[in-house]
Amino acid sequence: MPRAAFFSVVWVILLLSSGIACDVAVPASLPSGADLSAPDGIDPQSPNIERSTKIVDFSDVRSIRLELPVGRVSVTQSDGQASATLRVAEIITREGLNVEQLTDLLNQTRVTAERAFVDDERLDVEATIAPELSDEDVLFDVRLVVPTGANLEVFVGNGPVEVVDLTGNVEIRTQNGAVEVSNVIGDVTTKTTQRTIAITDVTGDVSADTTEADVDLRLDPGLDGRISASTTTGEIRLMVPKTTAARVMLLSENGTVSANLNGFAVTDISTSAGFLEGTLNGGGGAIELKSLSGGISFLGM
Repeated sequence: MPRAAFFSVVWVILLLSSGIACDVAVPASLPSGADLSAPDGIDPQSPNIERSTKIVDFSDVRSIRLELPVGRVSVTQSDGQASATLRVAEIITREGLNVEQLTDLLNQTRVTAERAFVDDERLDVEATIAPELSDEDVLFDVRLVVPTGANLEVFVGNGPVEVVDLTGNVEIRTQNGAVEVSNVIGDVTTKTTQRTIAITDVTGDVSADTTEADVDLRLDPGLDGRISASTTTGEIRLMVPKTTAARVMLLSENGTVSANLNGFAVTDISTSAGFLEGTLNGGGGAIELKSLSGGISFLGM
């Protein structure tokens, strides 16, 4: 008899230890003056902010590499355009500067989008900061809309990242910034610290790694799809279709582990305090969720 009859619902409860979040250098949200719907140029009401819009040739681009020291990044795909659109707000946060000084610093601070010297099919989006400024003196708000799919790499020293409606593999690495990814056809790899990761409706393999924060996943892995997620004191929540075929391992060293396995054909199941391992629907893919002291929940949909 399949062991699913005995393990349709597995619930293991331990005391959940709490985590303490650290202060971060980046504000949770950028100043309201970063609104990119405002006209280009230096803002006459807020002379520490400059906005710009660039139309970028996207012909034959196969990959994008976007690097920022600090700020917010949003990337999305909008089919039907011939070129990419790059909208940027540069915000000087250092105090005690007059309008002339701010204008000079903003003129030296910019975000460029150019073909990589080593690879003409790669678009490099990079920030340049005035020599008189440090990373603590400036913020960027970058919105990139691309006309066709491309593989994407985003590296941010500090700040949140959002990727929506993209065809291509995605890699995101940031610190102290939330990560949101949705509607991506391709593999997704994400890594941040002290902020949440939310990934939904991704068709490829998924990896999500953070600390002291939650991970929320709603995914439909392929036949051999791989899903992995880890955090320290946060919770991990995963929803997958009941047709998912995979080997599952859930581990919380000092937290709770719960799994509603109704609707799955479950074999080779093993459970203990804070641990569950088993094969769903004959296996094929792999699901691995780990938290040091946060709860883990698994649910079929």
